[in-house]
Amino acid sequence: MRLSVSHLSLTTVVALVALFSPTITTTTHALPALAQHSPFKSYDQHRVVRVTIHSEDQLKSLNDNEDPLHLDYFTHLKNVGGHTDFRIPPEHFAKFQDLNLDYKVIIDNLQSVLDREQEEDARYQLKWEAFKKGRAFSAGVAIDPFASADDWFAGYHSYEDHQTWLATQIKNNRNIARGFSAGKTYENREQAGIKIGKGKNNVVLHGLQHSREWITGAVVEYIIQQLLTKSDRRVARYLKKFTFHIIPIMNPDGFVVTQTTDRYHRKNTQKVGDCLGTDTNRNWDFHWNEGGSSPNPCSDGYMGPSAFSAPEAANMGNYLKNLPNVVSYIDFHAYSQLWMTPYGYNEARPANYDSYLKPLADKAVAAIKEVEGTVFTAGDIYHTIYQASGSSIDYALNVGVGAPFAVELRDTGTHGFNLPADQIIPSCKEVWAAFTAILDNLKTI
Repeated sequence: MRLSVSHLSLTTVVALVALFSPTITTTTHALPALAQHSPFKSYDQHRVVRVTIHSEDQLKSLNDNEDPLHLDYFTHLKNVGGHTDFRIPPEHFAKFQDLNLDYKVIIDNLQSVLDREQEEDARYQLKWEAFKKGRAFSAGVAIDPFASADDWFAGYHSYEDHQTWLATQIKNNRNIARGFSAGKTYENREQAGIKIGKGKNNVVLHGLQHSREWITGAVVEYIIQQLLTKSDRRVARYLKKFTFHIIPIMNPDGFVVTQTTDRYHRKNTQKVGDCLGTDTNRNWDFHWNEGGSSPNPCSDGYMGPSAFSAPEAANMGNYLKNLPNVVSYIDFHAYSQLWMTPYGYNEARPANYDSYLKPLADKAVAAIKEVEGTVFTAGDIYHTIYQASGSSIDYALNVGVGAPFAVELRDTGTHGFNLPADQIIPSCKEVWAAFTAILDNLKTI
């Protein structure tokens, strides 16, 4: 009897592997790089604090001390009446307290969060690696682990496995899918993607522009999986109406850093002295360097020496600019639970904000809430978080994209960038609901 992948869980396959393949063991001395502890930068005693900003003076004090205190912003709700989360190294915490800001510690020791994530991932990786090796000892049971949605979305994956997963989807769905690349990164990796559908209306989306936001890659891959495997009339209609251009990992160089040396690296890997990386989402060529970015190469908001100096941003920008009839572009981030429209560079809102962009974002937020009750907020970048010039969706609107969005996924700070694997599927399902709500209401030809 030939068993289909849908009938087998990863746990079941591991049991089969153990039964038919005695050479496979579950020792812990050969974990993949994703689960190793020793190479990683330590965040022992680093705190994550949440500051509520009550006045312009407090906001100025926070901004003035960003570089001296080495504050690493985890969220960017930097406005009076709002709050923002950031990491503080232990050697600067006393000086931060001297600022007399209204704060609370939401993570007392960031390393403990990282340790828990690595321990959870190590357990998953042992099963996943056994699952992959079990293909050679299947005893007549034909299973491709990279085609098993239930098991793929049960955990986070290495860069190499992401590339294999993407290639598998393209190979197995040649009737509706083909591969493409937006270009090469600073370290010469491909910004690899998949095109799905044959419609005249183009939709572009990607995850992991900021490399530490792992959940975004999983959510984007789930959208791919749904488009390729769902057989209902709604998806069939999408494939006729749209062509989807989807890149799960927009910043692969930075993503590899998060898996090998520094879990909380945000930028690409262009070095300036001892400082690693440009924030690609402050490097797009539209109102670049007009606020909400940093000229300091060591800042996580470093805008680069010039617009589109980061090849990852330049490649995506050129791809969007040269693609006709792009009716939507979505840039997925984490965390804060926001669905945002342009503009970020100043307080002006697009002419069609009230009539089109905000209603679309509202529909996405409403669809998310219907799935599990998760609450997102809709609005433009400037008024929802703070000023951010040189961003992807501002550029996208300027080059004619109909409905560009920047999305901040789960959660609101409990886990932050280390969203547990058991929240991958719930996150994916609610974003799929939002994505279909957007598709159902886009202006198209």
